[in-house]
Amino acid sequence: MAEKITEQDLDKIRQWFGVDLDSLTEESFAASQKAARKKFHPDNFAHLGDDGVMEMAKERFQELEKLAAKIRQHFEAKAAPAEKDPYLYASDGMSIDIMTQDKTLKFQLFSSAMIYEGDKVNIPGTAAKLISRDDYLPRISTGFRDNIKVHLAFGPQDDLRAVVFWLFQHINGRTSTFVIEGKVVPIQPEAILHAIRKEARKELGPGQAD
Repeated sequence: MAEKITEQDLDKIRQWFGVDLDSLTEESFAASQKAARKKFHPDNFAHLGDDGVMEMAKERFQELEKLAAKIRQHFEAKAAPAEKDPYLYASDGMSIDIMTQDKTLKFQLFSSAMIYEGDKVNIPGTAAKLISRDDYLPRISTGFRDNIKVHLAFGPQDDLRAVVFWLFQHINGRTSTFVIEGKVVPIQPEAILHAIRKEARKELGPGQAD
C-alpha cells in the first residue's frame, strides 16, 4: 500500500524539487531527483572530515530517498486505473545495451568504481537485478562512446514500473541509444516498459505468461 503524502511532504517536495507535486511529471521528477542526489550525496562532504556534518548529510540524503519513494508510489497509483494487463512477467536475464558518452554512468548504475562480468546491483524496491555482461574498470576509455552491456533479471512479483523508473532516472539525458534484445527503444518510461513486457512474454512463452 502506498504511503500517504502529507502536507509536510508537499512542502518538502517544493523545497527539494522547486515545484508542486501536481506540476511534476515522471520525466521532470527523474531529472530533479538525479540533480538532488548529485548535489546532496554524503560523499560530497567526506573531504570535510567532520563526523557531525557527515551524519547530517546522510540523514538529509535518506530523507530525500524516502520522499522520492513516496513520489514514485504516487505516479504508480495514478497509472494503476489504466493498468489492466492480466499477465505476469519474468526474465532470467534480458539483454540490454546502453550507448553513452558519459563515462561515469556505468559506475553509478552499479554504485562501484570497478565492475566485473557477473556483478549485480539490486534495483531498489524490487528483487530485480541488473547484471554486468562485461568488465568495466576505472581506466581511460578508448573510443568516443561506451556500450554498457547488462542483463536485466526480474520475477513475476516485481513491479516493472519501479524497475523502469529506476532505469529511466539513471539514463535520461545521458544515453544516446537504448537497446533491449537487439531492438532500439525510445528513452521514455512507457516505451521501455512496453519493450520489457514484450520481450518477457516471448521468453516465458504464451502458456506461462497467462
